[in-house]
Amino acid sequence: MRAQWLRWMLGLRIDSGWIPATLAVVTCVAVVGLAAARIADRRRIRAVGAPCVGAAGGFALGFAVTWLLDRFTVFGVSLGMKVVWAAAAGTALVGALVATSIASSGVVRTIAAVMVPVGILSCAANINVVYGEYPTLGSALGVSAFSDLDVAALRPATMTVGQWRRMARDGGLPRVPGHGRVGSVDIPATASGFRAREAVVYLPPAALSDRPPRLPVMLMLSGQPGSPDRTFLAGGLSDVLDSYAAAHHGLAPIVISADQLGNPLHNTLCVDSAKYGNVETYLTRDVTDWAKSRLPVSHDARQWAIGGFSQGGTCTVQLGPSHPDLYGSMLTVGSELGPHNGSERSMIREFFDGDAAAYRRHVPIDIMRARSRSDQMLIMASGAMDAESIRNIGAIAPVAKSIGMDVTAFTVADTGHDWHAVRRAFEAGLGRLGARMGLADEAEGQIVPSPHIHMMAVTTDSHDMTYDMKGKH
Repeated sequence: MRAQWLRWMLGLRIDSGWIPATLAVVTCVAVVGLAAARIADRRRIRAVGAPCVGAAGGFALGFAVTWLLDRFTVFGVSLGMKVVWAAAAGTALVGALVATSIASSGVVRTIAAVMVPVGILSCAANINVVYGEYPTLGSALGVSAFSDLDVAALRPATMTVGQWRRMARDGGLPRVPGHGRVGSVDIPATASGFRAREAVVYLPPAALSDRPPRLPVMLMLSGQPGSPDRTFLAGGLSDVLDSYAAAHHGLAPIVISADQLGNPLHNTLCVDSAKYGNVETYLTRDVTDWAKSRLPVSHDARQWAIGGFSQGGTCTVQLGPSHPDLYGSMLTVGSELGPHNGSERSMIREFFDGDAAAYRRHVPIDIMRARSRSDQMLIMASGAMDAESIRNIGAIAPVAKSIGMDVTAFTVADTGHDWHAVRRAFEAGLGRLGARMGLADEAEGQIVPSPHIHMMAVTTDSHDMTYDMKGKH
């Protein structure tokens, strides 16, 4: 009973629903109620003045700090104005409570002081609603929501996805479950020695059949700070993948959300370094070798993709072009221009032993320019309010196109640098990836503009790259 209650509590949604709403309502009611209590003592001007001054000061402080963080991309990414406004509103309420506790006495002071941490929680919850980083209480506490995945029970692949699709047309498919399966796996760092956390893997229904096909694979990387389960919890990818599989006879990519950080606070740059370990080797050799030896997957690079969000998106456009023998496609959301952990000088010193040329070999644009030709696919997306990431697309996508990559770029309406953008982008890009991987006909391989998806026109000249806010070229 206790374990069941604990699972229920850890599974509570904190990115939407009654918890953030209750915190906001309780905080607002407390501010209004405490102001009313002060008015009742007939010192009206002072009674109203203290919380008003506190609210104004809190709003100004919250807005200024987050706006500056956003304006100067202190964390390497754009926060977006939604986060700025959410932070300002939250700090306004906290400011009103702090001012009330200082200017009051007795019960009013006590209640105001008690409500200050509640107000701080409400502010944090409101920002999380916008950003979508922590969907459940368990994810905020760092508790994995996934149990171990038994891959030893999987049957070896017996056919191609093309043969599976022909069997589906002929009505001869083996039985498959209605949904895929998600769970944690330990991927040994045999070649790299990197101290990675457990990966999270999605197996589509076709992988769970008695005669699975050789399925395509997508390696997904979270942002930083982050963890492998974030792509499924915050990104909601399992629901998107299940929906795709339901429409394609149980077929969908096997998705491996591997750990490129080792620690939420470590930005490893996805490189081999003395500072954080051999991350690139872990992702490109250990994870790849494990998947090919333990899962019913294709060995054809055209059926492999790499994708990620924010720092994970940057890793995508570093590793993808560097390893065309491994990844035929890339999907990146909110990518940076290149490795970002401090100044360029400090990165060269700490991660590349002072070798500036080695650093440049990990900058996406330089990697692409060093290649004469590429037949890879690149899908780049950004929240429509993530100005920094849109500029990064404008710099990277034209270079990719100039060497022959099949490039698609778009923005996601009403989102910023957040997981809401990731889910929409993955949902939009999955059809295009699936067609390239052979899971569907080529006719399904186009991303169609919609009220949520605004296409960007990509040319080989970055100055000509634009996007239409109405979703039309």
